[in-house]
Amino acid sequence: MNPITIAHLSDPHLPTEMAPPRLADRLNKRMFSHISWRRHRRFIHRPEILARVMADMAATPVDMIAVTGDLTNMGLPGECRNALRWLERMPAPCTVIPGNHDTLVHADWQQTVGLWQPWMGALPFPFVRRVGSVALIGVSSAVPTPWFRATGTLGVRQAARLRTLLHQTGRQGLCRIVMIHHPPVAGLAVARKALRDPDNFAACIAHEGAEMVLHGHIHTSSISSLPGPQGAVPVLGIASASARSADPLRAAGWNRITVHRGDTGYALGVTRRCFPDGGQAVTSQETVFTPLSPSRSFPGISISS
Repeated sequence: MNPITIAHLSDPHLPTEMAPPRLADRLNKRMFSHISWRRHRRFIHRPEILARVMADMAATPVDMIAVTGDLTNMGLPGECRNALRWLERMPAPCTVIPGNHDTLVHADWQQTVGLWQPWMGALPFPFVRRVGSVALIGVSSAVPTPWFRATGTLGVRQAARLRTLLHQTGRQGLCRIVMIHHPPVAGLAVARKALRDPDNFAACIAHEGAEMVLHGHIHTSSISSLPGPQGAVPVLGIASASARSADPLRAAGWNRITVHRGDTGYALGVTRRCFPDGGQAVTSQETVFTPLSPSRSFPGISISS
């Protein structure tokens, strides 16, 4: 059986020279996001760096691109339309979930994140999208939050549905890769930016298992894990796809995940490509996760460059 290749990227914060939001759009959390963008974030999230990441990814054949949220900066309708055009230019089929910046405030679904529904599965969340023997399960942890907070929530209903989907896709013998914006492992994000109910998510993985979990949000490339019924389930984070940083763990990049099916289960090989300070690409040594080593655990270990 031919391997399936997934490209994982996150938090592009699509760099655009945005017009100031209308007064009605400024009288909420978006005001601080706009100020942050003008004073600081637009110098970090650079279009030329995102273009390099996308060109690098396009040069490698992939079967699916998985984007774990934060396509925008304020979740404005104009930004979401800009993100729609970006998704339409993807070099391969793409699956997307929203991030906290995409849902800063309560907004019309059809005018904002709902524009991206063609790149999601059948809703409600979590949804499932198939690519060969791989089931991408998209969870939304993105909810509007009070000012100065960027927390996420899974919720009881999503947790119940996630558990059902993990069970069903597991019974079908599929490789289950769960996508969520906020890191579901305690301690990877500070309290004001963390997933508020990680135990709900962890219970689903502990009971039903998964082959891998992908997240973004913290703008840092990392490997951690959650307990599964047969051993540790790897949890992978990736830095912002547009970030300028000299630190290889925070520099823009993407994960190349190759899924092989064997007699004893799935082996997933992960290679990270990053661009420190927007320079030449750096490739990490491949890390392979197999069902033959169920006792392995990865307690917040960052990927080496």
